[in-house]
Amino acid sequence: MNNNLINITNEDFIYQLISQRIEGYLPKDLQEVYRVCDQIRFIATDCYFLHYSLYPFLRSKNDDEVLEEARKFLQSYISDERYQRIKMLTTLDDEMSLAYSVALAKAIIGKVLGMIRLEHENPFGNLKIYVSYALSSMVEGGEIPAVLDYATEYAEEMVKNANDVRELIGGKKAGKEEGTFKKVLDLAEHMLYVKFMRDIVSFSKRLFSHIPKATYILKKRGRFGDELSGYSLTKRADRALVRELALPDELFLKKLSGEGFLTKEKLSIAEGAYYILVDKSGSMVGEKTVWARSAALAIYRMASVKRRRYFLRFFDKKTHQLLSDPHDVVDAILKVQSNGGTDITNALKTAIRDLIERGLSDLTNTIVIITDGEDVVEDLSKDLKKANANLISVMIQGENETLKDISHSYMRAELSEVGGAKLLKIVEVT
Repeated sequence: MNNNLINITNEDFIYQLISQRIEGYLPKDLQEVYRVCDQIRFIATDCYFLHYSLYPFLRSKNDDEVLEEARKFLQSYISDERYQRIKMLTTLDDEMSLAYSVALAKAIIGKVLGMIRLEHENPFGNLKIYVSYALSSMVEGGEIPAVLDYATEYAEEMVKNANDVRELIGGKKAGKEEGTFKKVLDLAEHMLYVKFMRDIVSFSKRLFSHIPKATYILKKRGRFGDELSGYSLTKRADRALVRELALPDELFLKKLSGEGFLTKEKLSIAEGAYYILVDKSGSMVGEKTVWARSAALAIYRMASVKRRRYFLRFFDKKTHQLLSDPHDVVDAILKVQSNGGTDITNALKTAIRDLIERGLSDLTNTIVIITDGEDVVEDLSKDLKKANANLISVMIQGENETLKDISHSYMRAELSEVGGAKLLKIVEVT
């Protein structure tokens, strides 16, 4: 049995490797089907190379009846605009091509298992025989094109979602550590079924357009830093340039007793962290939470532009897990459910403590709280000063005078792209 591509075949090592990688991202029960059925493996792996390669070539005929039906479908599919559009995301992109193939395999296997379950209570009893019979029945009934059409549509949506999630995390440079791609796939699949998640991703992408590509970064001069600022004089020989120490004794002593030695002066970033507190209480639902979470994602993107650290906590009556890893941040923003009450004072105290404990109080920090809570907030002005933190408070459809009194900047949110852009402008200059 042969696959449907000419320029790479199922005998090639790289083809077999990709096939194994596809299997590795399938759920355990679907892996069993994938392993016993060459046709499904070949269709999924062929589609990886159809989408990854610049110039894939299909065979003119396949002797296997299932693969021949697949070949005919793919011949038509690669001439379609759908293929051309999705290929803009997958060409020479291993992750997106893999996402397509995994999704395609899941969809096909799901259809096959669905057919088997109609006649057998336990589809895994004689799996290889059942799968072979189901595929033969699909060929006889002319169902293969419809199954593949459904599977390709599902795979295309998965790739679009996976690409969006990857962009939220940080694009292709987001990191290759183990588990990252699986998280991307998981979020992409959730987005297929949860409108709330799609709304956040869509709105976040619009807000990203308001983030400057380059921005002013506050820096301070000192002995330490990543950039050379210039040179200054020092009386301390241990801080002098090496060449100063190599001077003749007479000149060395003259400098030591006089103006001093040349030393390097460095620049370090004086801006501390963006610390975002997002209200997840029961009242923060619908457009309120979509706007708040989209704004939190946009500030995360701004943090990377300004090279600032980023922390996120959701809060209700209590504060929840502190997040800073990009994958965890995006996962929480898209998945955490809104429920519970509100305690703004507790949330702010936690943020202040986090900044101080992490040694960031020597830098200028920005705390952004997004809430609709109207509970009385303690006067935390001294605590904010201790953490060297400016507080930006964003009220959604409400008013809180006690919060306003301790805020460096206070705004009532417009739940629109314009409102999001206004917040980003305030955050950028604070």
